[in-house]
Amino acid sequence: MSGLKLGLVMAILLSSHAFAQNLDLKGFNARFKLVRDGQGKLETIKLKTITPKFSVAPLIAQVKADLLREQASFHSFSNYEKEEQINDFLYELGLDPYTKSGQGAQEAGALRDALLSIGAADINTTFAEVQSKNKSFWEEFEKKMHDAWNFADPAVMCHLNDARFFYKRQATYAVVNWALEQAKKRFSTVPALNIATFVIYKVHEMMQEQRAFHHNMLLHYFETINEAELGMTKGEVDLAISSIYEYRIGLTNIFESNRAAQNWTKFGINNFYAQVRAGMVRMGTWEKNTAKRLNFAFAHIRDNAGDKIYHLHNNVHQFSAKPALAFDYTSPKKIKNQRALMTLGSLALGFVPMPGWLKGNVEGFINSFYVEQVRTEGALVGFFESQNNQAMIDQIYDQRANFYISR
Repeated sequence: MSGLKLGLVMAILLSSHAFAQNLDLKGFNARFKLVRDGQGKLETIKLKTITPKFSVAPLIAQVKADLLREQASFHSFSNYEKEEQINDFLYELGLDPYTKSGQGAQEAGALRDALLSIGAADINTTFAEVQSKNKSFWEEFEKKMHDAWNFADPAVMCHLNDARFFYKRQATYAVVNWALEQAKKRFSTVPALNIATFVIYKVHEMMQEQRAFHHNMLLHYFETINEAELGMTKGEVDLAISSIYEYRIGLTNIFESNRAAQNWTKFGINNFYAQVRAGMVRMGTWEKNTAKRLNFAFAHIRDNAGDKIYHLHNNVHQFSAKPALAFDYTSPKKIKNQRALMTLGSLALGFVPMPGWLKGNVEGFINSFYVEQVRTEGALVGFFESQNNQAMIDQIYDQRANFYISR
């Protein structure tokens, strides 16, 4: 290649990288603001836009509509055909609904039974008790959760100077515990109590998801944009990343909270680099000419079946060692539909009598399919921003309907 042609190629590559970085920076500035004190010290990074009003009603209405829609589908197929549909869904996820032994076998069987139970469930009667007969309960829960959520300021994504900002602000958990105890007293039938319990947990999960989703988006920006372009120093970026990882510390893990406080300047970046290295190890399991790293959390893979995006850190589910699929270009609605069925499975558990321990195991199993995966996909939104690909941004948001995530 001549010097002129080589120079032209390098100029195009550099221009492309600069264009992507400029789009990333535009996304960062559109979503986040840096809050400094009177001396110019960076205190927090905040979301510019958050969901203005917390409400339970849209979630309950959506849950009911989803169940009724699935129940209506039972009338379009024979029992055998519907059973085969659910079996095919489980097989696609690497699960055998008829296997009685092995990891995940019991959970998969219970999930299958729960989905099949939707056809005969008395949904309207159950939701009459959930909604109209207990309106005051939901109003009280809504107010308490709203107050608890605002106590921790939902706009704050990172607090650079408080190593226990998120750990010591767990007021929402107290509201969840209150609501669960009250629900036992106020709902007279088991299905209604189970649906109410599902809604209580789901509200809390979605509210937590809002912050975690944007945390992963921030990690994408921190990885791809120079700190000076962000209007930050390297030390400030490191502290912001520490705050992100502090948020991930379990409620009862006081030892990890202490470790974070003792090594606050390096806590986050050490965790992040460990995550990056783990992702590179997974990248090494794919052939180089078929795999392209998108950022710290995702890779684009081309195989015989087409183009796909895989998670680098999340597996398909708790009993699988395979990477979770984030998007399938040959079947754009696949992940959305799988997650919708998993949510229906969680709901349907309320209509199937089973021991509490098994129900808890199945709920954990279902959550392992999508909870962490969805949170990580905030980084995928950041990547597609850098590609100026609004259609794919919309697809990623659409894979998880969350009433509390503002775009």
